[in-house]
Amino acid sequence: MDIKNIAKWKIFVGIWALLIIPFYVANSMFFPYISGKNFAFRIIIELIFATWVYLAFVNIKYRPKFSWVALTTGVFVLIMAIADFFSINPAKAFWSNFERMDGWVTLIHLLMFLLVAGSVMKTEKIWLWFFRSSLISSIAMMVLVYNEWITTHPERASVSLGNPIYVAIYFMFNFFFALILVYKDVIVKKINSKKQFLEILKDPLTYVYAVLALLCVWGILRTGTRGVVLGLMGGVFVSSILIAIFEKKNKLMKNTAIGGIVVILLVIAGFFAIKDTSFVKNSVILSRFASISFNDVLAGKGVARQYVWGMAMQGVKEKPLLGWGQDGFNNVFNKYYDVRMYDQEQWFDRAHNTPLDVLIAGGLLGLISYLGIFVAALWLIWKRRNKLGIIDSALLVGVLAAYFFQNLFVFDNLSSYILFFIVLAYLHASDTEEIEIPHKVKEDERIGVSSELANYVVLPLIIVTLGVSIWYFNCKPIIANLSLIKSMGQQKEGPAKNLEYFQKALNQNTFANPEILEQMLSLTPRIVSMDGVDMKIKQDFVNATLAQAEKQIKETPNDARYQFFVGGFLSSLQQYEMALPYLEKAVELSPNKLTMLFQLTDCLLNLGQNTKALEIAKKAYDLVPAYEEGKMNYISALIRNGKELDAKKLLWTATTGSEKVVRAYLLNASDFLKAGNKNSAVIEVQKAMKIAPGFEAQGKEVIDGIWAGKIK
Repeated sequence: MDIKNIAKWKIFVGIWALLIIPFYVANSMFFPYISGKNFAFRIIIELIFATWVYLAFVNIKYRPKFSWVALTTGVFVLIMAIADFFSINPAKAFWSNFERMDGWVTLIHLLMFLLVAGSVMKTEKIWLWFFRSSLISSIAMMVLVYNEWITTHPERASVSLGNPIYVAIYFMFNFFFALILVYKDVIVKKINSKKQFLEILKDPLTYVYAVLALLCVWGILRTGTRGVVLGLMGGVFVSSILIAIFEKKNKLMKNTAIGGIVVILLVIAGFFAIKDTSFVKNSVILSRFASISFNDVLAGKGVARQYVWGMAMQGVKEKPLLGWGQDGFNNVFNKYYDVRMYDQEQWFDRAHNTPLDVLIAGGLLGLISYLGIFVAALWLIWKRRNKLGIIDSALLVGVLAAYFFQNLFVFDNLSSYILFFIVLAYLHASDTEEIEIPHKVKEDERIGVSSELANYVVLPLIIVTLGVSIWYFNCKPIIANLSLIKSMGQQKEGPAKNLEYFQKALNQNTFANPEILEQMLSLTPRIVSMDGVDMKIKQDFVNATLAQAEKQIKETPNDARYQFFVGGFLSSLQQYEMALPYLEKAVELSPNKLTMLFQLTDCLLNLGQNTKALEIAKKAYDLVPAYEEGKMNYISALIRNGKELDAKKLLWTATTGSEKVVRAYLLNASDFLKAGNKNSAVIEVQKAMKIAPGFEAQGKEVIDGIWAGKIK
């Protein structure tokens, strides 16, 4: 076997290896369901891309050909690169982080995959084997779902993908692969038979693919993912409509499609008829679908995603052309924070709507280019409908429709990206497969460059570039990741070893540094509060954390997240004067976020700036009067400002368990102690004991300490 064939088969092995990625969980890594899969994907793509570049040099047969799918995808990746370059945080836009492993680096790897697969997998036969392989691998995923179901009894299956949504999308694509295969492997071969229906029923593959398709549906239902279920039904409905309208030759398929339309409509009608029954309400899966209320959505009642979508549109208005860059939604979320989300997740980094996420990341240009990929794919399917066949074309449209619809409620992940780009690569290959070298051209004339040039110049350059890429873009972040996860665990050598691992992770100087800092900000206060730890180690932790925090703030001064985290960290160390400017900046960047207003209030109260604290606390309370924590925050500020009557009127009850209220009385006591007035200090502690019965035992100890002179 010559070197060209070896290169080609290495590429095939790499492409098939992508089917294993959904099952890979890097348990020894930070974000094990995300980081390991992405690093594996990037390394595989870089290896097969480098091999393909060599192959394209030595044989023009494998050079990329033009298709509108490839062009529009390339334009989208280019526009996102421009948007990321001009974003608020270009480094994060390009590299993302361990939690998401998204960013432009993922897009360029997906484009590389599209070019390689579309250039090497040139025949339908190869693609059908790939679809068969994907469907076979989905059996293993079904086994994992079943095993999880009977062993841990989760409400929603997540298995090796770590998220029910990603599992559902995985099965959704494989469901359509099963339909494509039953058409290609069974129906097409019986197309001219007079007893087509009977011949189809006699073929064992009919039942194999039908069972696998149904098991994919079962897998989707086990995830309880409403968007994917609706997307699947919508995709099948679209496919059925197209077959019913455009299929002229095969009456069996036309009638089957019409039957499919009727069945889908009956299922929907039947579900609405029984959605209020105890059978549905007692089912965890079915009750999720019954809870869907379009009236609530229209009325704006407590749907987190719709609040987030509103914030996203505010961000679009501010930066309409090129957006905020990838991973830039964090800035939009903080700046335009909707206070109605006070009891929801506090750190959304996605709009949970892929087109809207693209609009935020790349602006109108990004969204238009993204939608252009779908337009190009649909145009290609329509253009080649006669060669592909109406049914095949309809199924391809169906899977694109299902994918796009479910993306209206989620954001993309590597697993869904790969499956989507598999479909795009299939369409690209289908559009370029007819472009062949004329038969009169001899094989040796296909050589793009001489063997000497290819082997002694091109190949070494490719190897060096590949090595640099794998080391700097993959190995160094992997080292940082593994060091980070070790830094977070208990070490037998003690906290000094934790700090050593933190430093090792930071020394890699990768995109992981912000996440490393977040873990340092979380762990350091615990180290400082631990007994038996050498003071030098504690101070080293504090110094290292502050140094990295200052570096991060300098790099991203307009990110409220890090201003808030650093301010909270310093407050936890009782360094309130140092914390104040960070917290004030955080509130400036995110003026309506209650958690930030609360932290700033606490800091001001501890500094004795009670009047300003009351102003901030009242603002937070007025934003959401019904929020109990906001009310307690306001009451504590009133107490610190000597307005106990107003505080008690607001409290409504004689007692409370709020630590904030207790803290306010203790701060008053501290002020009296500093003035040498023990009697008044004790009275303040007694007030705290009376209003918070749970503090009574501790309060007695405080009073004893005051009288004994131990507390000053």
